[in-house]
Amino acid sequence: MSYVLLLIAIVIAISFAIKYFRQKDDIRLLSESLTHRTSILTHSKEFRGTNEHWRSLVEELNILLEDISVLDKQSSGRLHQIDTTLGNLQEGVLIIDRDNYVLLANAVLQRLFPTLRSSVGQRVESALRSSEFLEFIRDAKKGSGGSLRREIVFTSGVQQAWLEVSASILLEAEEGNAPWYLFILHDITRLKELEAIRKKFVANASHELKTPVSVIKGYSETLVDDHASMSSEDREQFLETIHRHAERLTLLINDLLSLSRLESDELSLDWTEADVFSWVREFYNESRSVGSDVQREITLVIPEEDQAIARFDGSKLRQVMDNLVENARKHTPSGGVIEVGANRVDREVEVWISDEGTGVPERDLSRIFERFYRVDKGRSRETGGTGLGLSIVKHIIEWHGGTVWAENVPGRGLRVAWRIPLVENRLGKIES
Repeated sequence: MSYVLLLIAIVIAISFAIKYFRQKDDIRLLSESLTHRTSILTHSKEFRGTNEHWRSLVEELNILLEDISVLDKQSSGRLHQIDTTLGNLQEGVLIIDRDNYVLLANAVLQRLFPTLRSSVGQRVESALRSSEFLEFIRDAKKGSGGSLRREIVFTSGVQQAWLEVSASILLEAEEGNAPWYLFILHDITRLKELEAIRKKFVANASHELKTPVSVIKGYSETLVDDHASMSSEDREQFLETIHRHAERLTLLINDLLSLSRLESDELSLDWTEADVFSWVREFYNESRSVGSDVQREITLVIPEEDQAIARFDGSKLRQVMDNLVENARKHTPSGGVIEVGANRVDREVEVWISDEGTGVPERDLSRIFERFYRVDKGRSRETGGTGLGLSIVKHIIEWHGGTVWAENVPGRGLRVAWRIPLVENRLGKIES
């Protein structure tokens, strides 16, 4: 009898064990199906013999997985449609859901913020770490469907980027009774930089114009009020001062007009293809023959029996050379030498002017081409400088597709050089 009971107990235990392990396998299969979002085959051998409740659960899960698949396709379709519609925009496009998960970040935005390249499906906070932008997102979610716009600065290390951000709620793209949020990010960093440059330029120009105008006004008022009682020597001195500052004012206005034309997109140059070496020799001969400065010698360093054919505007490059030679004369002491030189470097022709002055401090070398920037402000005004000459030089050379720079030469002074590209010769080869 005891053996019978033991046998019955073993059978019952085996039955429960089989049922347990079968349900364990069923649970594992259910988990895998949910993870991969694949339908569960109720007639497969894994589910044969399962009870009615298991089959009912599997059927409900299959329905749920099918609904999820339909929603995913609809969501992907809407995102694709939005991406296609906004694909031609030059602005960054960002779409997030109600939980701040990134649904779409277009290529323009990914170029602005490389951290967004792999952020789809992640929270936006992990890619754009800007408290001001996150606050903007919160304000957008509180809105009633209207448009919201704000200028936000994004900082990455020492770099800053200004973006004009606008937000809209995509009510038609609701998913699970929750809308999506569309953000358009327009990069206005360059505009901000230009605005800062413009304000600085206006302030500097006003300051530079104020000095000669104030002197002319003050001296002329004195002449008007006291000319009868003034000695002829005083009147002559006053008139010479007025004339000197009127000349300075004229020079400043002409430089401002010249700089304005160079910065205009409508500037037209009188192009010609010629030998730059011959052109530099001609400039050198003219400078020696018409120059009134006999206390400073001008020398020429240029390859003999060689050519460097380039495309340039002779009158504009003459303006460059006149500015550079005039600067060299101002800074070269009496008895010094000004060197004019030219050479070919790779596929470019290089022309330089060097003086025998004191040079420029290294910290100022990169700034001397800025408008109104002076290393020695007092000396520049005494010598009649406007602070615009090197800026004009820079713009002219850039219009020629070239570069300009300055460097200190040990034992001499400052060397200012510019390069412009050579053109193809008649054999189709580039001058080198």
